[in-house]
Amino acid sequence: MKKKLIVFDMDGTIYLGKNLLPGVLDTFKFLNDNKIDYVFFTNNSSHDLDFYFKKISDFGIKCSLEKNFYSSTEVTISYLKDHGIKNIYCIGNKSLKDKLTKHFNYIDRYDSSFNVEAVVCGFSTELVYDELKGACLYLQEKELPFIATNLDWRCPIEDGLYIPDCGGMCEWIYRCTGKKATVMGKPNPAVIDYLAKKFNVEKKDILVVGDRLYTDILVGVNANVDSLCVLSGESSLEDVKKYDHQPTYILDSIKDLPDLLKK
Repeated sequence: MKKKLIVFDMDGTIYLGKNLLPGVLDTFKFLNDNKIDYVFFTNNSSHDLDFYFKKISDFGIKCSLEKNFYSSTEVTISYLKDHGIKNIYCIGNKSLKDKLTKHFNYIDRYDSSFNVEAVVCGFSTELVYDELKGACLYLQEKELPFIATNLDWRCPIEDGLYIPDCGGMCEWIYRCTGKKATVMGKPNPAVIDYLAKKFNVEKKDILVVGDRLYTDILVGVNANVDSLCVLSGESSLEDVKKYDHQPTYILDSIKDLPDLLKK
């Protein structure tokens, strides 16, 4: 199987929490030796790309911040700019708010007199009730774009455990307001379209690799590119069998990816 670009998820695919998964370093040595490009794409907007670059490079994986990292935050910024939005209200960690503040007027509280043009929700580990309350009030007052960086329900950590992710926060807002979020990260196929253009490759030359069916695998389906589901994170083999959209390939982990690419 010949591929020119591999799009990797990180949580549950490269590592679990602070622990690098077995065989990962050998896999990336193979990719580098065979001049196969790769990019790390995360739906997780709770950290900036500098955080992920340091984490991946500290594991000993050869990477470049400018070339090898992309996230739902960048997709969100592009979408807001393309739609001429300037004034935003945001739920998210300080790192997300700081990034958005560089491009937009960030409104940090609810006030009916403020001219909010969009509500943005990201994965927040610093969540406070007033942020959710403010989002719900803005969305009920008038018709505003409701943008989610991602719709992951949970984020995998060490020891097979999970913590709540952005999808749950968006669900809470939906139950209060009746407004559903437009999702920017995976499974939005715009992610793959952007990367195909950036690396100057055709879609047939791309492989998406991840552990989550409704984001990593579904973005491959939506973008019409091959996908590989690894069983090292959220999804079990039984989960895969029951899912409506099947991955092109299934492996226990990316430790076995070189063997697949050699076929």
